[in-house]
Amino acid sequence: MKITLYQIVPELDNNYLIFRDLKYIRLACGNKIPAEIYRPVYCGELNIQTPEEAFTVFNIAHPAGFRGRSMSVSDVVEFSSASTGSTFYFCDVIGCPEVEFDKSKAK
Repeated sequence: MKITLYQIVPELDNNYLIFRDLKYIRLACGNKIPAEIYRPVYCGELNIQTPEEAFTVFNIAHPAGFRGRSMSVSDVVEFSSASTGSTFYFCDVIGCPEVEFDKSKAK
């Protein structure tokens, strides 16, 4: 499956959202995730199916081409395939809920 991991760019984070939970970010940003302060730090094919597996990969066995920090709270992971399209998950304090994320705004 094609996986893209998005992380907040610290220099663009004027509201100190990095490492904050989903509830905090939604309250601070009008119930949306501000994609314009995120950038993709990895995009490639990985043999994983869940956000929890992505968390393991991006913390223990970084894939070739990965140029970010270990996956943490406030990161967004995209799972995409030709048949199902894209699904986005927010790495929260507990779990990874599915979220809306406008990747066209990411840096």
